[in-house]
Amino acid sequence: MKKEIFPLALMLVALLPFGYYFAGSIVYNGVAYTNTDCWGNFDQNTPTQFAPLRGEVPLNESLSNENISEEIMNNLSAYWWDFFESATIENKQDNLQLSAWFHKQNVSAPWVIFVHGIRGCKADAALLLPSGMLANAGFNVVVFDLRDHGESSIDDDRVSGGQDEWSDVISVFDWLIEEHQAIPEKIGIFGNSMGAGTAAIAFTKDDRMQSVWLDSVYSDMGDIVVEELEFQGYPTFLGGAGIFAGKVIANQNLIQYYPLEAGTEIGERHMYIVHGNQDKRVRLHHSEKMLDEAMEHGNESKIDYWFEDSVMRYDIGEGVESDEHITLMLTHTSEYERRLIDFFTKSLN
Repeated sequence: MKKEIFPLALMLVALLPFGYYFAGSIVYNGVAYTNTDCWGNFDQNTPTQFAPLRGEVPLNESLSNENISEEIMNNLSAYWWDFFESATIENKQDNLQLSAWFHKQNVSAPWVIFVHGIRGCKADAALLLPSGMLANAGFNVVVFDLRDHGESSIDDDRVSGGQDEWSDVISVFDWLIEEHQAIPEKIGIFGNSMGAGTAAIAFTKDDRMQSVWLDSVYSDMGDIVVEELEFQGYPTFLGGAGIFAGKVIANQNLIQYYPLEAGTEIGERHMYIVHGNQDKRVRLHHSEKMLDEAMEHGNESKIDYWFEDSVMRYDIGEGVESDEHITLMLTHTSEYERRLIDFFTKSLN
């Protein structure tokens, strides 16, 4: 009997690595998938007329809109751009084409680059709303699609959580300098969610960037991989398997760069960290860690933060739902606008 059990046990041990990889591949493909349609945003939103969407329904048309600001419900058009131009920006390092919209109103005014979140795009109101706030204040602004998103080049049809996308941000930064004669010290970066993590990595790798606004940033790649698995309904203990599978399937190391290093490398540069206290998608502790790191290594007078309760409830015909991720601009619009304009006015002038 023992002689029969031993080969069976040996076979099970030999199969374990294959099972680990198979489970990891399911996790990795599930977490890293893209959505180039951007959840209906391209069908409805342009810079000159947009609305925040949930389930492809404009929030200002929802049946219930608890905690949504008056500006969004009744005065959204105040944030629409007066005009915009389209551009294709080359990422020379990776031979990619990035699709962008920009609003240039004054050659001497500062620029701000807007970086969207996972499976988002330049047509997302989470970029168009804050960019409209700055455009109203006289800034030049540019929104663009990261690789594997929207209308930009498809690289590997997967999201890497900023591990590759950071070079797209630097490509747009270089484009402003080369094509619009922008001064590096007068170019700011805005990112939300994955876009904030991506912006933080770019900020770490390019010390020409002097000013970054991070809304709902993740700081620790190991933590966010596990938390993203939980959010999408995967067993969290498979985090390591997903990371392993990413290396095998796409030669992608999901934990190569840590956004938190932006705090370590901040020096005399400017950073503003914004986060809703109830955020379930990217939890508050990420921004708290970023703030602690920046305060330890940077100039406290150039670092600011805003952590605030923000829960938005709405009904798009399917009953009341709630949202807590990247919602401060929707629940506290006037305060968001004031802080945003004040930060980039001081840090870029």
